[in-house]
Amino acid sequence: MKSTLLLFALLMSSTAFTFSDAPDPSLDEESIKVSVTGTVRTGIVAIGGETTGVTIKSKNATFELEFGKNAALKKQADKLDGKPAIVEGTLDRKEGVEVKDRWIVTVTALRSATKPSKK
Repeated sequence: MKSTLLLFALLMSSTAFTFSDAPDPSLDEESIKVSVTGTVRTGIVAIGGETTGVTIKSKNATFELEFGKNAALKKQADKLDGKPAIVEGTLDRKEGVEVKDRWIVTVTALRSATKPSKK
């Protein structure tokens, strides 16, 4: 009986160490994940250079698109200029000078929103 209680106590104490309230290390910070369907525009310029140069407009909202060092996504955006697309990424707000609130999507995925035509 003592050995059973000792084993039970040992198991309970070891499981207490396996559960933690520590934050998930894969989450560097809080974020808002978004998926936006709209029309992509490239070559955008703004006073003071206050733009990423690429946007997606969906209904009454326009979001800037940030590609970082991902040249493949930037090239895909150039191909989709003026066309419907689906963008996925994280949304951030950045204060601007000319534009008070800039809403920027850091893009993780970009694809055409048009369905291939059947032949």
